[in-house]
Amino acid sequence: MTLKNFIDSLSHRLEKVYPAAEANAVAVRCVISILSIPDYKRLSEPAMEIPSDKEELLNAAADRLASGEPLQYVLGFTEFAGLRIRVAPGVLIPRSETEQLYELAAQDCDRMMGCSDDDTFNILDLCTGSGCLAYAFAAEFPEAHVYGCDVSEDALRIACRQRVKLQGARPVIFQADVLKPPPAGLPRFDLIISNPPYVRESEKQYMHGNVLDHEPHLALFVPDEDPLLFYRNIAEWAEFLLKDGGSLWLEINEALGAETSALFTGAQLIQDINGKDRFILVKK
Repeated sequence: MTLKNFIDSLSHRLEKVYPAAEANAVAVRCVISILSIPDYKRLSEPAMEIPSDKEELLNAAADRLASGEPLQYVLGFTEFAGLRIRVAPGVLIPRSETEQLYELAAQDCDRMMGCSDDDTFNILDLCTGSGCLAYAFAAEFPEAHVYGCDVSEDALRIACRQRVKLQGARPVIFQADVLKPPPAGLPRFDLIISNPPYVRESEKQYMHGNVLDHEPHLALFVPDEDPLLFYRNIAEWAEFLLKDGGSLWLEINEALGAETSALFTGAQLIQDINGKDRFILVKK
């Protein structure tokens, strides 16, 4: 089968799962990733014959995509802050909002490191999931000591197996439940960052099926009657672990900006690129 024929066929098949333009984009990315070819080849060499062994891989991937499984799980990776991050069922797929959270926090981190006389700079990623934030900080700031924790064993397995090339040390990944007190033995941190579960159960009706059916609900949802439970506990962690002058960065539910800010003294509410209340910065 030719390159063009396969992309057209897969795009048409995926229109049962996605809008037409998105179906085409998913099909294109799937094909060029599995064939390891640049994007322009689908335009410059549309009649290129797909090798039979690769066609088998593509057909298997097409079946998974047609079932609604997210492309990132099918490929086994996603791009985050210039890094290739492994993802698989059991770990949340990083969103663009979380990448913006990283960019804002990294700017803050760079400023703090430039002003600090302390030889040790510690960063903690609470609810680390795939470890995308922890590894992004470790890659950008090799002199920092980066930690990441999660309650999910599935997430921890993936976070520990990331193959990101780093100039400095790998993040220290450990199991901990943010809804309980911090474990003993942790250092104090200059920066704490977290993208905890914050989607209310009642908001499921607005979410795409490929998220609801495939991504871990443990990393997504909170009960309607107590949607801020993670943030209340993160506030306690930060009170205990954050250094004076340190920063706490959070991703939040856009509908609960004021309520979430009220949990923190001096919280600064920051909007995302879509103009929605998405982040909170707290300076200690």
